[in-house]
Amino acid sequence: MNDLSTFAITHKWPALHPERLQLYSLPTPNGVKVSIMLEECGLPYEPHLVRFDSNDQLSPEFLSLNPNNKIPAILDPNGPGGQPLALFESGAILMYLADKTGQLLSTDAATRWQTLQWLMFQM
Repeated sequence: MNDLSTFAITHKWPALHPERLQLYSLPTPNGVKVSIMLEECGLPYEPHLVRFDSNDQLSPEFLSLNPNNKIPAILDPNGPGGQPLALFESGAILMYLADKTGQLLSTDAATRWQTLQWLMFQM
């Protein structure tokens, strides 16, 4: 695991548990679906509230992680190859978490594509 303090977003939202996946979100449908996926997969994570009423999503720290200034976004200290990985867009995050954990996305091609079809439908 690399030092998360190299990511600007951790200056505004310090990681109390830097070994955990960091979730930057808000309780909206797109934000909640990622937290549900994290819970379903049993991944430990640290939530950070991105407050739209304070324009947190427009801060340089948040924009350094997600240039389109939308929630959710994640920072995984244990990404591919043991390197930190920053991701945004709920669909991409859900697919990443399914791939990372080997859960909820079948290895059978037909079933996998049918699942992805429904994932895209909800976005």
